[in-house]
Amino acid sequence: MIKAQYVMFVLILMLSAMLETASITKRSYSDQSVRGYITERTCWWNEVCKEEFQTLFRCKCPSWSYCRSPGRYYNAVCSMTETGYIWDQPNSEWRGQ
Repeated sequence: MIKAQYVMFVLILMLSAMLETASITKRSYSDQSVRGYITERTCWWNEVCKEEFQTLFRCKCPSWSYCRSPGRYYNAVCSMTETGYIWDQPNSEWRGQ
């Protein structure tokens, strides 16, 4: 009797954990509308790479980071996190990419 209750309790815990992890999804959106730069320099980590409503990037994020923001109408910074609103930066001649 106690063993059956224990098994049921464990199954309920496992099912709730599976449902919780299934509902957590990291979402991102890649925007490729901006194609140029104001200056030919590499940004620092966590530096603003694109200001809101601007049509050019301020600088190029290092290859290990992304130019990202919480949404389209926010300043974007160089970050290692690939979720959120990602501003896809075009290849640049000065970095050899």
